[in-house]
Amino acid sequence: MRTFWGVAPLVAAILGFVTLGWAFITGIGAALDGSGSGALPFEVIFILAALVLVAAFVTAIVNLVRGRFRVLAVITIVITMLPIVALILLRVAAF
Repeated sequence: MRTFWGVAPLVAAILGFVTLGWAFITGIGAALDGSGSGALPFEVIFILAALVLVAAFVTAIVNLVRGRFRVLAVITIVITMLPIVALILLRVAAF
């Protein structure tokens, strides 16, 4: 049970990252499609996935500060930062 606090943020970060990407891509397709019901469900999923990423990030920071599961905490922090890096790359590529 002790390793749960090291593995749970990592699993949450991976699931949040995958869900965030899926909701973003599918939500854009739904928003641009005139025949559908809109992108609202995908926006809600996107926000929930972002909240999961924030929770995983905070838990990883707490684990890192307390000195527990340092390697898992650093991996989790890197995974939670990937969407920010992707947004920066998309912004730079837009110029």
